[in-house]
Amino acid sequence: MRSSARILFLVLGCCLACGFARAAGEQPQMKFTDVNEVAPGVFFRYSAISATDKNVQFGGSNNIWIVFEDYVVVIDANFPKEAGDVIEAIKKTTDKPIRYVLDTHHHGDHSYGNAVFGNAGASIVAQTNCYRLLRENGVQEFKQAGRGPTGRKDVAESKLKVPNVVFDEKLVLDDGKQRVEFLFLGHAHTSGDAFAYLPRRKLLCTGDACVNGAFNFMGHSDSASWIRVMERAQQLDVKTVLPGHGPIAGKDLLEKQKRYFVELRQQVQQGIQADKSEQDIIAGIDMPWYKEWTGVIPTGENTKYVYAELTGKVTPWDLSEEFGVFPGASPTKDTPGWTKPRRIVVPNLMPARLAELKRVAPEIEFIPVRSAEEAAKVAEDADAVIGYCTSDIVRSGKHLRWIQYGTAGVEKALVPELVDSQIVLTNLQRIHGPNVADQAFAVLLALTRRVQAHARAGGAATPGKPLTERQGLQGKTMLVVGLGGVGTQISRRAQAFGMRVMAIDPKDMERPPFVFSLDKPAKIVELLPKADVVVLACPLTAETRGMFGEAQFEAMKKSAYFINIARGGLVQTPALIAALEKKQLAGAGMDVTDPEPLPEEHPLWKLPNVVVSPHVGGESAGANDRRWRLWRENVRRFAVGEPLLCVVDKGKGY
Repeated sequence: MRSSARILFLVLGCCLACGFARAAGEQPQMKFTDVNEVAPGVFFRYSAISATDKNVQFGGSNNIWIVFEDYVVVIDANFPKEAGDVIEAIKKTTDKPIRYVLDTHHHGDHSYGNAVFGNAGASIVAQTNCYRLLRENGVQEFKQAGRGPTGRKDVAESKLKVPNVVFDEKLVLDDGKQRVEFLFLGHAHTSGDAFAYLPRRKLLCTGDACVNGAFNFMGHSDSASWIRVMERAQQLDVKTVLPGHGPIAGKDLLEKQKRYFVELRQQVQQGIQADKSEQDIIAGIDMPWYKEWTGVIPTGENTKYVYAELTGKVTPWDLSEEFGVFPGASPTKDTPGWTKPRRIVVPNLMPARLAELKRVAPEIEFIPVRSAEEAAKVAEDADAVIGYCTSDIVRSGKHLRWIQYGTAGVEKALVPELVDSQIVLTNLQRIHGPNVADQAFAVLLALTRRVQAHARAGGAATPGKPLTERQGLQGKTMLVVGLGGVGTQISRRAQAFGMRVMAIDPKDMERPPFVFSLDKPAKIVELLPKADVVVLACPLTAETRGMFGEAQFEAMKKSAYFINIARGGLVQTPALIAALEKKQLAGAGMDVTDPEPLPEEHPLWKLPNVVVSPHVGGESAGANDRRWRLWRENVRRFAVGEPLLCVVDKGKGY
């Protein structure tokens, strides 16, 4: 009996193994609403959808569930009706309770069934951006989905449940047998896309970040970032992809999805460069392989969206998501008395740049000028000026409503005539954050690694015999004064170097996870003695001018480094020189000085523990691209009466 039982067990085991191997390789042929166990304790329910048969009634998203030792995890909540169907299907596979449901993103076919699962005792999990979208916009969108003759009855009879378990980058569930990793790989289909990765089973649940068929909706996407997300997904050890829509596939599906966006962007960009119309570009899209994959040619709507992305007709997602640039207080088309703008004064742009502005604002007359003086002469009938701001421009511009300044710091732009006017001022706040943060670490590392000393010695130092003692950043404490765009980027980099980051900022804000402590400016003297590195990253205002002087330098450690990449006027230069000469500081690194530029015989040039760069922190190809896209986006917004980005509070000075 024991031998017979053992043989039977081996036969059954081989059959199960073969079945799971087929699911990962050849993939099973499934009918709509079929449920297939694709790995031990992992089930896939195939929902109805078709790009070629209009008679197929949409059945929402595919659903996956993982049976753990004590509970069940479900991927995607679907619509309310389908959520009920999924719960019944789960009961046929296990008697364990449903504890977690992951919304792979905020769209209705993936999240509107949350309340149904919540009533069954489940907690709803989502990535932070998905949670934010459901919290901020979800209630109104949910109501709209249930209204009118085309509204869904199941939505009208249900309610929206916002996720109550939220993660940023990764959340892991593991009971020793099953393991699922909820991952955020970036903005793809939406800004809050979540993947569910089962490393032991080599399965990847993608939501709508990767679909098997012509089911890509791009209305909330970033196609360039989507490509990068697919590349990150391809780095995972995966054999089988369980997509948000369409049948199960192998890992090659990730490459197909990526290829679609790569080629679509390439062909649209080529059409733009050839000065083709949007309709001609749509008609010229040529992807025979795509039709072989999906059964249809690429949708014109997706081509339109990519065209809008590449020509600036939709807001670049990275401005808000990566750099924290958001709309500010400015007149809109809903403001009483608002009229369409007619004329905008711009710097002497290349013809291709002017053509880009005409695409986003075809009714605007753009007037190129070579200088601020020339701008003042033509500003009389202008509605806006880009790149320049002087008293003469403001006095001349009788109808000016908006000035886009060309830098982040606006202390020179805040002339009395502008401050007292109704003109909206925007700047480049947060746009230069990455490259200025790089510059901060460039001068800091030049000091701590004694780069200048080695350079002056002509490389004479030998390994193990440094000219002067080198310092490491691991385990050190950095105090960042000003947690805006630049300060945030510096803090991220400091954490990556293994540093503890303390920050000072007057604004009320949530403390970022990469910042150890966040305090108001009143605590700066208390924090200075704790810092190994102090970095100034705040704006120059009446309150901050000369904020670092003798008392502040005396409060710092003698082993500390002082870095200023903000504005030279923040520092009392004689006090800094004295502190360095008295060896009250280990060194100072500056991209900005007072005066600026430094005269050739200035004492700072002669100090061996000082590194000075000539205010180049704002320069990089990436920064130039971001500046241009911000300008273009603000022109688009101004032309149609939408709130502008990077609005300056003229009273506060930033």
